[in-house]
Amino acid sequence: MIVITGAARVAEANRAAFEKIAERQVRLSRAEAGNISYACFEDRMEPGGFFFYEEWRDREAVDFRFAQDYCHEFMAAARRLAEAEPEIAIREIVVNRT
Repeated sequence: MIVITGAARVAEANRAAFEKIAERQVRLSRAEAGNISYACFEDRMEPGGFFFYEEWRDREAVDFRFAQDYCHEFMAAARRLAEAEPEIAIREIVVNRT
């Protein structure tokens, strides 16, 4: 399984636009065959701080998603709307099923 986390800080002036593109990204990603879960949260203690959490079946599913136009559009818009370069981390998780 692959776990991806991301974070972005968005100014109040860009918040509505960011929420719109984030909702589209979550909805379309959840529809991908290799998606296990995908969520976006806003930090209640720091408005404008957004956190993304994703789980994918395997690397092929992640690569397929990253190749989609909607994903490229989201990443470009997130960079444009965020106060600084958004953060992303990709980790492979080994699940023991004993």
